Amino acid sequence: MGFNGALTSSDTWQLEFSYHYMFNRYVGLGGSVGSWKVWYEDGWASGKNWNIDEDDNKPWNFYLRPSVLLKTPALKYRACAWSIFAEPGVMLNIPYQRVCIESTPNWPSIEYDYISTTKGQWLAFDLRLGVSLDVGPCGVSAGYMMSNLDVYSQYRHLSYKGISFKDFYPRKSFMQGAYISLSYNF
Repeated sequence: MGFNGALTSSDTWQLEFSYHYMFNRYVGLGGSVGSWKVWYEDGWASGKNWNIDEDDNKPWNFYLRPSVLLKTPALKYRACAWSIFAEPGVMLNIPYQRVCIESTPNWPSIEYDYISTTKGQWLAFDLRLGVSLDVGPCGVSAGYMMSNLDVYSQYRHLSYKGISFKDFYPRKSFMQGAYISLSYNF
C-alpha cells in the first residue's frame, strides 16, 4: 500500500493512493486512485469581453490507474533491501470537464456561463521506473515516469462565442517527470 507524488514536464503535480497484491516478491497486480492538476498554465482562453475563469484555466482530473508491479530480486545490506522496479499502467481519467467563463458585456457586472465537454483524452498509458528501499515493512521509492497524457486535450475541444480554445493551449503529446512513493508492506 502506498502514497505517491509526482511533478511532470506538463507543469502538473500528481497525488495518488495505491495498492498492489504481490503474488510473490517480484510480481504484483493492483492500481491506484489519484488526481493531477496543472500548476502553471501555458495559455489563457479569452475573447472580446470574456475569458475563462482563473480557477478553471488550470485543468485537473481524477483518475483510476490499474497497473502491474515488477521488481528485481533485492540487494540486501543489514536491514535494508534495495531493488529496481517497473510499473506499467493505464491512467483512466474522468472524461468530463465543466469550465466557467466570465463574461463582461456590461462592465462592471460579471456574468458566468458554463461549458462542458466529453471529448478529449480519457485514457493514457504510462510507465514508472525506479529504485526502492525497504526497511522492514516500510518502503521508499523514487524514480522516473513517462506518459502519453495530454493535460489540455479536453480544453482544446471547447469553444465559446465561435472562438475555439485549441489555439490557446499547448500540445504536449509526451509527459515525463519524477516521483516519490512511501509504502507499507503487510
